[in-house]
Amino acid sequence: MNFNKDLIRFPEAIDDDDYIFATYYLETSMDLYEAANAFAAEQSTGTWKRVRDETDALRERHGIKVAGIYPLPGECRQNLPAGTPKSDSCTCIRAAVLRLAFPHINFGPKIPNLLSAVAGNLFEIGAFTAIKLIDLEFPDIFLKYFTGPRFGIKGCRDILKAYDRPIIGAIIKPCVGLSADRLADLAYEGAKGGLDFIKDDELLADTSYNSIKDRVKKVTSSLKRAEEETGEKKMYAFNITDRLDRIKALHDIVVEGGGNCVMINAATTGLEAMRELAEYTQVPIHCHRDFAPMWARSQFLGISFPVLTKLFRLCGADQIHCGAIQGKLYEPDDEVLWNIRACTLDFSSIKDALPVSSGGQWAGKAPVNARKIGHYDFIHLSGAGTYAHPDGPEAGAKSIRQAWDAVIKKIPVEEYAKDKKELTRAIEYFGKIIY
Repeated sequence: MNFNKDLIRFPEAIDDDDYIFATYYLETSMDLYEAANAFAAEQSTGTWKRVRDETDALRERHGIKVAGIYPLPGECRQNLPAGTPKSDSCTCIRAAVLRLAFPHINFGPKIPNLLSAVAGNLFEIGAFTAIKLIDLEFPDIFLKYFTGPRFGIKGCRDILKAYDRPIIGAIIKPCVGLSADRLADLAYEGAKGGLDFIKDDELLADTSYNSIKDRVKKVTSSLKRAEEETGEKKMYAFNITDRLDRIKALHDIVVEGGGNCVMINAATTGLEAMRELAEYTQVPIHCHRDFAPMWARSQFLGISFPVLTKLFRLCGADQIHCGAIQGKLYEPDDEVLWNIRACTLDFSSIKDALPVSSGGQWAGKAPVNARKIGHYDFIHLSGAGTYAHPDGPEAGAKSIRQAWDAVIKKIPVEEYAKDKKELTRAIEYFGKIIY
């Protein structure tokens, strides 16, 4: 976005420590400055008319401050319903980026209250035809109340003893319907082939046909066997997404059964549920982002994924789904990279989270992941890329490890595949390697 900096308005000095700064994309028929002030009033001290007890002193302490108004090119475009003649109706729509300062004394270090302030009733204001929260900036004094990831990148690598390459992972497929015995067999095959990390699909829960208790028992046994055969440590994320009063109990079942990772669907259970789990957990938390695209996917409405990634990390996710580099999901690679950066940007004492590139990944996506991400501190996570390999999951896992060996050694993957049957078969089956 190209901001017209000549039109930025800074009405007063703002003490950064007292505020959380929120940045929005806004479209409105209102004057932009009037819109910003209406926004600030609605989400803090005011309403559509000033009331008697909304004193200047109260406004000064609790009111939102407008830190910047950045009009965007194309302002005053004609935004008409399809088929509406221009002579009958015309609404002049202005677009801008707003930067607002929210006094955190209004809500404290509580995510539901924070979200009510920065992403609450503002979406209901009729004059705002488009609004999206695109960034949040937190002062250190606010961040100190959060545990953040207990393990993060270093902790996960220390468990796996894998330091010089991406962590190679896979999601058990099919997503649901497997018995604990069959799922454990598939986990073993993938782990034997070289997977470091394996996880439940987000759709698989604590079910009558495959309970967490049975799954932990069978999977940990199969992975122990794979560890003995390969000499490599393995991690499995058991999905403990459930009712709030069950999450800790399921965590305990995993830990007591020898499991070393849990998974939670953070958007469906709620951010504070994951935060509470993070303050309790004894193992890393794998954060799945399903449901969250309902908030993030629209260009004009909702909350951006980098903001959600920051919140996932703040609330204790050790591993965070960030979308897929050259994958099957909706985000372009640049947006995936923004999410990945949000896992590791400076966040005071909050540890870095381990990014996850997942969604349509296979061996042939290793080169482009390496080039675009620019480092190896992430999980390269596949589903069908491992479990749909024509020669089975063990071969699928081997093909991905072989592709990463080629990338790290700076050898073209096709050349490296000449004497690697698993990688050769993957290329024949899945298609073109992406550099």
